[in-house]
Amino acid sequence: MKNVTISDIAQRAGVSKTTVSRVLNSPEKVEEGTRKKIEQIMKAAHYTPSATARNLSKQASSTVGVIVPELNNAFYGDLFMGIEEILNKNNLSLLYCSNEDKVKKDFEALDMMKTQRVKGVLYVPAMNYPAAGLMGKLQKKLESLGCPAICIDRDIRLHMDTIHFNDKKAVETAVLSLVEAGHRDIAFINGNEKKNILAAERYEGYREGLRKAGLPENERLVYQGEFQKSYAYLAMKELMEKERSFTAVITGNNSLGKGYLQAVYEAEKADAYAHIGVDRIEMLDLLRIPNDYILRDSYEMGKQAAEMLISRIAFPEKKIQNILLEPSLVLESSERDRKR
Repeated sequence: MKNVTISDIAQRAGVSKTTVSRVLNSPEKVEEGTRKKIEQIMKAAHYTPSATARNLSKQASSTVGVIVPELNNAFYGDLFMGIEEILNKNNLSLLYCSNEDKVKKDFEALDMMKTQRVKGVLYVPAMNYPAAGLMGKLQKKLESLGCPAICIDRDIRLHMDTIHFNDKKAVETAVLSLVEAGHRDIAFINGNEKKNILAAERYEGYREGLRKAGLPENERLVYQGEFQKSYAYLAMKELMEKERSFTAVITGNNSLGKGYLQAVYEAEKADAYAHIGVDRIEMLDLLRIPNDYILRDSYEMGKQAAEMLISRIAFPEKKIQNILLEPSLVLESSERDRKR
């Protein structure tokens, strides 16, 4: 099938190619009736402009910026691959950097994207800005970019397109799965709910799972600090020393899962507890060690986020989208091994 071009759109609309280009570049300069007619024809023809044809800004680069908390996290590695698949098809390049879950680094990364005149930004917020009372400052910073931005993975209720996972429901499902397997005392090692929106959502899911199972929350079994391997390692060591009743552990991301594993293997208690982690731990796959985890397909999220951005660049006035992706619970361990 022949690819639809700007010339095709111009011919169908009865306008010049320059007018179509203006709709893509500077829609505010095109008369409303003409602009809407051209946009409708584009949508009907399933037309997605290439980076060259789009020519969104002669002063802008052909680069899309991506800001994430960690560059060395496998979850974001898969995210980058999904993004790159779509960008490559549109002759766009990728510029990525880390905000290290810090506000200062976050704002510096956004400033850098503005300096680089990127065509758009795929953005994972560094912290729970609403809880910190910094939403207004962040929104102004994003608006000053001069290009579209998509909020990914962490929905902090920004006025922009978002795509993220239903983390609360995922952790709730994990709790109920462990309860069904016979566990009653379930520990939870998580990030800081006041600083990180994902930590807050996952903690809500943990509590809701216990509530639905008719179980009380034991504060001694809940650790909320940082999404870091070292934090989970120390938390798990303390749990094993001070608490005897717990038989299962949920960790709030793959870095915490690695810290948990280090602690239980050092203590020679790898088989003592059932464990469900948020996100896959690639190392366990490589070693063919069965493990239970919440699968959040970051590769697919990356693809969809990149497609959202390209669509937003082409049609800046279209309605804001909020996409919620459903994770799945992967249970590789046998039911017998999961029961204690």
